[in-house]
Amino acid sequence: MSNDHDLAWYRAQWDELVDVLSVENSDDVVPEVQRLRKRAEALSVQHEALAEAGVENPEKALCMIDNMADQLEELYAERDRPELPVKPNGEADEASASE
Repeated sequence: MSNDHDLAWYRAQWDELVDVLSVENSDDVVPEVQRLRKRAEALSVQHEALAEAGVENPEKALCMIDNMADQLEELYAERDRPELPVKPNGEADEASASE
């Protein structure tokens, strides 16, 4: 990196940084960079956890989560359904016996 830039170049870079970060004024640049750094660290930790779980990409993890959510919904639906009465073998239901 060269230090041969003039003040106009640094101002242009700063203005571009303010635009890229979508902040209202230059005083918000440092807090926004700090927020982004914390977010990047959290994503890195999450990525490591996924790798340890054998999941190579986030799309696969999301698919797994969706599948688990679907399975849970099915289990809850089964749990909430009233159970049919179980009759001992050989006993016929009166309705089916009359048919």
